[in-house]
Amino acid sequence: MNDREMIANLKAENEQLKKDNEMLKKTVGQMQVTLDRLIVRYVSGSDGEA
Repeated sequence: MNDREMIANLKAENEQLKKDNEMLKKTVGQMQVTLDRLIVRYVSGSDGEA
């Protein structure tokens, strides 16, 4: 494998890692929203039933 192929492979891997990172950030954001909702329900003693 020559230098150009290695650089191309590293660039492709870097792009995939960036996509994975964005997906993980979104997942963590969704988990944070869910956790916040659970905390509010726990603190208020509400289980969502009317």
